[in-house]
Amino acid sequence: MSYVFVADDFTGASDTLATLARIGLRARLFRDVPSAGDVAGLDAWGVATPARSLDRAAIEALGRRIGKGVAAHAPELVHVKVCSTFDSGPELGNIALFTQAIAKHSGIPDIAVVGGQPSLGRHAVFGTLFARGPDNAVHRIDRHPVMSRHPVTPMHEADLIRHLGRLGLERLHHVARCRPGGDFPRFYDVLEQADLTTVGRDLRASARRLIVMGPSSVAEAWFADHVGRHVAPSAASRSSSGPIFAFAGSRSSVTTAQIGAARMLACLPVDPRVMIDDGPAARQAFGWVKDRLERDQDVIVYLTAEQTGMITPAALACASAEFVRHVVRDCRPGGLIVAGGDTASAIVNAVAPDWLDHAGDVCAGVPILRSHVYGRELSLALKGGQMGDTDFFERAITAFGALQAQGGNRSRASSERTQAAGGPP
Repeated sequence: MSYVFVADDFTGASDTLATLARIGLRARLFRDVPSAGDVAGLDAWGVATPARSLDRAAIEALGRRIGKGVAAHAPELVHVKVCSTFDSGPELGNIALFTQAIAKHSGIPDIAVVGGQPSLGRHAVFGTLFARGPDNAVHRIDRHPVMSRHPVTPMHEADLIRHLGRLGLERLHHVARCRPGGDFPRFYDVLEQADLTTVGRDLRASARRLIVMGPSSVAEAWFADHVGRHVAPSAASRSSSGPIFAFAGSRSSVTTAQIGAARMLACLPVDPRVMIDDGPAARQAFGWVKDRLERDQDVIVYLTAEQTGMITPAALACASAEFVRHVVRDCRPGGLIVAGGDTASAIVNAVAPDWLDHAGDVCAGVPILRSHVYGRELSLALKGGQMGDTDFFERAITAFGALQAQGGNRSRASSERTQAAGGPP
């Protein structure tokens, strides 16, 4: 197995899975390091982890375990998939610590970083990261209207070499555009899509096994010269019929605007403290969801922006995951949409599919995945907080409907999809 990716959350992992599938590779995503039998016949595979939400001790332990597991497969390249905005903190979700632990315990000492993903509007030049914002303008990441104000890991440093150095990955050798790399560890600028071809060739020319940190552009670079066969996305299962359930744990301004525009879904706001308490109000919210799904309505539950006090992001993600697990198990929706990286990781681990395959796409960075849970197939879309345009949820519902129609599943009239709903009864 030449290409293995290890992601720090599920939303990013799903994007890399989709990238590999579009290239023409047989790829699959797992929740833990698979056995040799599980990956037989695959060209690439990945592991999605909750690393973004872990403290230093936990992330180092996870990197050690994943590194040892990956070593048994002897990959040519291990892609440590991180968010294209590189947001991370020294004490929480430390991507440098995670990458170094994987490198140490996989026995692959040479590390490189790919700094941009032009296909998502992320650009790195002179070591500095720029990203397209919800206003469609490109901002330096420390002035980005969303990422500079991220509630957990705000980006206050645009110089990625300095940023990663503060996280612990020091002495990165800067590789300017169209230039060959020198010593490891390396940092590659990526301004335009064509730069990735140069980066991929330079990495392969090193003729050594590598750990490469970066967004899905790592896969785009490594396989830039790959001429693959066409691999059609997996069709949604005939058992994946029915209304769509969406859950938004992200409280970013982008997701908030998307929820406001989601007129095709019945919307229920939930105070984070209600989700944590798991008391009568949470049970009332579950009843509201169940009632509307039984009426064949598409539903979204979203966490409001109230102050959470001492509630940690990890605790809130775990509580949200339990709520969603009960909905998926007991209400059997036709598809699941999750907004928020930490939330998505917790939910997928709670629902616990054995594997995830690429089945289609909602938009850039957000594929639809096919999984098997509770004795049936379920389609999922996992969205990072800042991903997608304002009409994301309506586009997602349309994409799910198209997949279900391919299986002969969905025969609801469009008027049924636009029913409005108020607050809980």
